[in-house]
Amino acid sequence: MSKFQESLLDENTFSVTWELVPGRGAREKAQEVVVESAEAAAKSGKIHALTITDNPGGNPAISAEMLGAEINKLGIEPLVHFTCKDKNRNQLEGLLYGLERENVRNLLIMTGDYPVSGFGGRAKPVFDLDPAQLLQLIGALNQGLEVPTFKGSTTLGPTHFFAGAAVSPFKKLESEQMGQYYKLKKKLESGAQFIVTQLGYDARKFHE
Repeated sequence: MSKFQESLLDENTFSVTWELVPGRGAREKAQEVVVESAEAAAKSGKIHALTITDNPGGNPAISAEMLGAEINKLGIEPLVHFTCKDKNRNQLEGLLYGLERENVRNLLIMTGDYPVSGFGGRAKPVFDLDPAQLLQLIGALNQGLEVPTFKGSTTLGPTHFFAGAAVSPFKKLESEQMGQYYKLKKKLESGAQFIVTQLGYDARKFHE
């Protein structure tokens, strides 16, 4: 069990995460700030997980998975934003097994921001799986995925992901809000183990 998971399960612990936004490039200032922030968070002992965004705003950025693996070695757990918009199911599965090898277990499953820019123009979205379907894939990996072979089938070793999802309680229109609740229900039924709300400042909507 991850320390982040333990913090959520402990009724006496107020779980604290810190969102870091890596920019475009490999060793630019934005990436160095992320690593320096991770080092400071690890030393403080006050942060339970560092969330790493995935191409925020639909713009290119360094891989959240790769940066999450680097941060994991600094002594603090990453919470990797794992999104559907840029990847088909085969790439999602491959990245998940790669994260398992790096002992990166905390995942926030989201659709992701629609692509708005990229090299030579706007990137094309993929949307092969939605968040509920991706959570189902993660659940299958955690149980040990059964895959076909020439001799029949074999069961791969189980992964150990702690996967959650996002919801926004701050939609203004009832039709939009009920859509959020419907998707939340699907995510919970698909295996989401925790829920993160989007940022908002409407206390009445949050209470609702």
